[in-house]
Amino acid sequence: MRGGLRGNCNQIGPFWSLARSTNRQKLSPLGPEVKVHSFHYQVGSGIQTTMLKRFRLAKLRPRSEPADRGSSNSSTEESSNDTTRGRATALRVTPEAPSSVLETSAGPSPSALGLHVLYQPPLAALDIVFVHGLGGHSHNTWTKNHDPSLFWPAKWLPLEPDIGIARIMTFGYNANWRGSTKNISTIIDFAKDLLFELRFARDPSGNDLNIGSRPIVFVVHSMGGLVVKKAYLLGIHDDTYKAIVESISAVIFLATPHRGTHLAETLSHILSATFQSSKSFISDLNKGSFAIEDINEQFRHFAPKLSIWSFYETLATSIGPSKIMVLEKDSSVLGYPSEISKPLHADHKSICKYDSPADENYVAIKNAITHIVSTFLRKAKSEVGVTEVEIKATVADLFRGCITSEDDYNTLSERRIPGTCSWIFEEPEFLSWMAPSSQSSILWYTALPGNGKSILSTCVIDYFKSSPNGCQFFHFKYSDPGRRSVVNCLRSLAFQLAKDIPQFGRLLCHAPRETLGLDSGDATLIWQNIFQNTFAQSKIDACLYWIIDGLDECDEPQILLNCFKCLSTVAVSINVLILSRKAGTLPIAFDRLSQNVPVKIIEKSDGSHNLPDIGILVRQGLEQLSCGADFREQLCQNVTKRSEGSFLWTKLVLDEVMHCHTEKRIQEVLDEVPDDMSLVYERMEKSLVQSGRRANEPLIKALIEWTICAQRSLNLSEMAQALEPEFTGFLDLKRTIKDACGQFIQIDESGNITMLHHTTSEYFSRSTTSIFSISPGVTHTRLFLKTTSALEEPTLQWKLIENRHAMRSSQPFVFYSAISWSYHLYHCQSNSSQILDQLVSFFRSPAVLSWIHILALLRRVEVLTKAANILGSFLHGIAKKDDSDNSKTMSSSELKLLEDWATDLNKIVGKFGQILVMEPEIIYNLIPALSPGQTAISRQFGNYQSTIEVLGNEDRLWNGNLGRFALPSGTRALKIACAPKYIAVLEFGGIVRIWDSSNFLEIRSIAHSEPVTTTAFSSSGTKLATCGLQTTKIWSVASGRELIVLRNPPLTKAIGISFAEKDKKLLFGGDDNVIRIAFWDVPSPQWQAVHPDLLLKKRLGDMGTIMNSPMYLAFSDDKKYIGASYRGAPLSVWRLADGRFIGKCQRSKETRLAAGQSSTTWFSVDRFTWNPVTGHVLGMYKDGCIFKWHPFTRENVELRKPADGIAVSANGKLFATSSSDGSVRIWDFATFTLIYQLSTEDLVTDLAFSPDSHRLYDLRGGVVNAWEPDAVTRFYTNQEHNWNTKSEDKHYTEMSKPSEEKIVHTDGVTAICPSPSRTEYCAGFENGTVLLFEDPTIPPLEVANFGYPLDITHLVWSDNNLFIAIVNLAGEVIVKEINRDQGKTRFSSLPKLETQSKEINRPPDGHTFNFEGLIFSLDSKFIFLWTERECFVFMVETGSLQAYLETKSGTQQKWLENIDEAGQQYLYRGFANHRTERREFWSRYNRIRAKEASSQR
Repeated sequence: MRGGLRGNCNQIGPFWSLARSTNRQKLSPLGPEVKVHSFHYQVGSGIQTTMLKRFRLAKLRPRSEPADRGSSNSSTEESSNDTTRGRATALRVTPEAPSSVLETSAGPSPSALGLHVLYQPPLAALDIVFVHGLGGHSHNTWTKNHDPSLFWPAKWLPLEPDIGIARIMTFGYNANWRGSTKNISTIIDFAKDLLFELRFARDPSGNDLNIGSRPIVFVVHSMGGLVVKKAYLLGIHDDTYKAIVESISAVIFLATPHRGTHLAETLSHILSATFQSSKSFISDLNKGSFAIEDINEQFRHFAPKLSIWSFYETLATSIGPSKIMVLEKDSSVLGYPSEISKPLHADHKSICKYDSPADENYVAIKNAITHIVSTFLRKAKSEVGVTEVEIKATVADLFRGCITSEDDYNTLSERRIPGTCSWIFEEPEFLSWMAPSSQSSILWYTALPGNGKSILSTCVIDYFKSSPNGCQFFHFKYSDPGRRSVVNCLRSLAFQLAKDIPQFGRLLCHAPRETLGLDSGDATLIWQNIFQNTFAQSKIDACLYWIIDGLDECDEPQILLNCFKCLSTVAVSINVLILSRKAGTLPIAFDRLSQNVPVKIIEKSDGSHNLPDIGILVRQGLEQLSCGADFREQLCQNVTKRSEGSFLWTKLVLDEVMHCHTEKRIQEVLDEVPDDMSLVYERMEKSLVQSGRRANEPLIKALIEWTICAQRSLNLSEMAQALEPEFTGFLDLKRTIKDACGQFIQIDESGNITMLHHTTSEYFSRSTTSIFSISPGVTHTRLFLKTTSALEEPTLQWKLIENRHAMRSSQPFVFYSAISWSYHLYHCQSNSSQILDQLVSFFRSPAVLSWIHILALLRRVEVLTKAANILGSFLHGIAKKDDSDNSKTMSSSELKLLEDWATDLNKIVGKFGQILVMEPEIIYNLIPALSPGQTAISRQFGNYQSTIEVLGNEDRLWNGNLGRFALPSGTRALKIACAPKYIAVLEFGGIVRIWDSSNFLEIRSIAHSEPVTTTAFSSSGTKLATCGLQTTKIWSVASGRELIVLRNPPLTKAIGISFAEKDKKLLFGGDDNVIRIAFWDVPSPQWQAVHPDLLLKKRLGDMGTIMNSPMYLAFSDDKKYIGASYRGAPLSVWRLADGRFIGKCQRSKETRLAAGQSSTTWFSVDRFTWNPVTGHVLGMYKDGCIFKWHPFTRENVELRKPADGIAVSANGKLFATSSSDGSVRIWDFATFTLIYQLSTEDLVTDLAFSPDSHRLYDLRGGVVNAWEPDAVTRFYTNQEHNWNTKSEDKHYTEMSKPSEEKIVHTDGVTAICPSPSRTEYCAGFENGTVLLFEDPTIPPLEVANFGYPLDITHLVWSDNNLFIAIVNLAGEVIVKEINRDQGKTRFSSLPKLETQSKEINRPPDGHTFNFEGLIFSLDSKFIFLWTERECFVFMVETGSLQAYLETKSGTQQKWLENIDEAGQQYLYRGFANHRTERREFWSRYNRIRAKEASSQR
């Protein structure tokens, strides 16, 4: 047995023999009865062969521990993401004896040596390489107690956020210090071995690992650190390895003997005393050895280029009967200026082995790696000139979890027989389609089921992979919901394009993620934003080739074909090959598609074209058949002819033939096998029943049920747990499945279980005679009960908190259940009491919190929204049934429970989704406590595990308001604009304030220095244009820096402005009826008229109209068209390129007739906007109608509903209107129906959707509100169609009345501050009051009241507990003194702070800024305040100004105070860009104090 133990325990090693002879009671860790298993894994194949050489050595393992740990079969990453996020490469793992001093083994097995890939993401952004130390092992060094589930580099790291984009590898070398064989290897030899492996190692498929093309991070233990340092020094001067060494960016040292160790001398003595040969590398480790001194001397010159982290041990290591410190701190730390060092509570061995992901030592190492990766990503996103490697990093993050068909392609390619499929290259339609052309085209190949369409697709993919732009492909797969989704198909194509064409990837990386629509679940939006818009900016010359296989297995093929209708307008030539059956409405869909794009068709109504390939398959299959040559030839001809071109039929016949033992029996089989596939399946089933035992039938049916009805393919581990408790104790489930029903069910190389073919699933789902037939509705009911029961396991919460990563391997079915129970509920066809009882039980128990916890761990909180929608639809079905039957299925309390949870699930995602993904455990305490008191989660779990109490929340319910933020007091706002990361509000007076859209924190104010009429973000959201009365300016949003100033045309006011052509141009629409354009990024930019015909000329039929100054102007989203509305003329549209008049908006005939104004064809339009997807114009007539009108199709829809403002979502699916009564309405654009209405008391000034289309902002006076109504969330969920819904199916939200919400104003808490004693706290409210809460049983005391309703923004308590400083949004500051007398608390006001003192020199523009924070001095005598541009110090008791400093604006900052070692008090300022600086503001106070002291003397 390689790599395991040989012989008896005396062969374990001389060192342990010495220890045993010294003390008989302290026997070798490997006692005489330890049982050791060695597992062998064939690399890359996924086939496990167990070698059961068992030794009677069992006493070491605790009795509670399983005798055979084994290793998990595959990753359990949930959802449709599991097969593509990355997978661990199967490697040979041999558990060995526990180690002794540093790391000991009986000698590394061959698989432990060299470089091995542990985890390979779809697109690696960087490489992490683990290198073990003296006597170590490439796996065991990093594994606690030799437990494969604790091999943290492979099991835990890939699941960590950010780290999942890194390829993870481990390197092994023969540093075994025991044994009689002399080893002359030195650290130099090991370093050379490492360099060689990094440069020339290949993956199991023989492909170059391409190490050096991306940054490299080393994690090294003990002597491994010296090996890496020496490799760096050798490679930097060797051209062969120089590129690799230059890619090394960071090294994490774990207990590395940088200055040697005295233990090396001890080991040398042990080897000599036990008659073992010396080891040269041990001598290298001696303190002061030449090898170490030389490495340190050279390495210090290169270390500043690297990020260096050093972790050192603090515990003594057990060596035989004694414990010693292997390394002291001074040897483990390099002492370089930029080095980061940290002690770990571990000895030399355990510093790299951890109990669980919660282990503090693991957390420290993980955080170090995460910081390195995150820093790299930030650099990639912030630098303008990013490298190809940095683009890969961003692309990997952008498409994290993207589903691809790479595994399907590899599997199908392996099945393809050389010499087959060549007939396709002789088809005239194919040759015509594949010829490069400037025009896109589509080829549809259709054939019968089982005729080898998927295999054929791999042949074509292989052919075009060598084309200049590669070949992008996707295999639809009905058995996996993730692989039958149009959205995932488009994501996969985009991901492959980003990998294959760096220019395309660069464009995607430069675009804000929110504008791409990747997370929207909207195929049309993804197509428009990623393909149409990005291709328009690219310069891709050669033709693209896309291969789409299995379109008939797609959920909604019509949506994909609708996207392909736009191929003719895409800037790149794309040739698409689509393979499918001729099923359903596909022929009609392709006929319609041909009206927009050239479509060629290859239709094979029989299988005659496949007969030559069938012959090759049959001959190869019969090669091993022991029979005469003539019989074999006759058999080949017979099977080929009977096949009728069906590969599936041929394969099944060959399987039966190969089990025959006589020629006569072979002939009988051929006579018995029918030609129809349904009859073939029926015959196979009868044969299975007759040959097997009756006891297997329930198991076979259970396997078929799970395989057909599971939301996605289960792997072996998941299936084993899904079958429990009815079927347990499988010795080898893979073999069991193959023996029991291998004719129908197959297991791929990744261990995923699928049906043999799509037609196999159809047979069992539709057959009425099969004993294994299934009723999908009944089966889904059974699976729903099973999955929800799995989540109700009593100890699940504890397991998730303690060891969530280990659970992913040990209990993968729980994670499947969390994702999929709602899917099974949706497909249940029965409203049985059993389902209802289970739902009520589940939502009443803490299991619902564990379920949410799992989804947060998986970063799949969107499943909560889908589950809420399905739950609501289920309840609607029950209510409908009860109404028709005049019955009552559920009690009112049960119905309310489930309805409340359906609402809560949506709200949890909207209000807590981001933080929940970052900190999943808050679902047990913070979220229930912070939810409104009348919600289900608060009622049931508000006091469950919470350590906080929220007062005044008891009677509240959810509302759609996500947050609000206000402008300074007295400020009037004009307009709101949104970018992916920012919200901008234009004030009267020319000030634009910008907030961070993720946390609603104000980050910047931009002063134009004159009144501004309009403003606009660039498409990337990085620049902002402001149009004043005399000048137009462009600003950098990130820095607030003015980039350019353009002088406006004389006496012209801007009505509309927009960036165009990759943000290089600026379009200007003025009140003089002229559209101008400027290239703003050139020296001395000037405005130029776009075209003289724009807006000015009257058209035929315009008699009586007055073309005065436009009331409103709006550019289309693609900047190709301009619309203008006038008081005396209709809304009209022109094309910008040539000034061509497109059309004018006329009233609908129905409206004119209803109003009795048949002669009036137009009406004045107040405001309008463009639908960015459909090209419609949405607007409001002055007579109280809203409308949508298409300038080309002339579609005109009107609805009488008054509106003052209008905005449309970025995906074109929704639009919002506001009216003068303060109400806001959200509409479905397609149907022009109302889905949500909000009633408030405040007048709405402006509206804007967020770029992701899920959030709506409104501007009311000086306050911005952010809304995320449930109705919008449910609307988008319904639109996604992630499940196989029928056209007549409708969710309950689509059939119900629009959601209505009325917001009654209450004063919310805007600031809170505890006292220094932590026994009381102050809270500030948006109405301008501050209350002191001392005792929950008594009413709070009023501390201050500003007298007008404006938010309290800051509260600070002095350290001596005597003063409270209060700031409101207007910038007014109050300081209150606290007086406590005989148990009573009173407050007195101190003099106002002199914020308008004459000593303050305001900036030239005279603009003031909001206070961003304040701090009391430690002695409570002074108070420090700061704004974006200014800092102040005031005397607390007098309010007088003591110090003033003007600071640079443009960067978010925060101040903190501290005292240095000399007792000097300093203030430290931190910036958003991670820079800090120290200011000695208190020095002036010291001088003041000195003067006061001298005057008193």
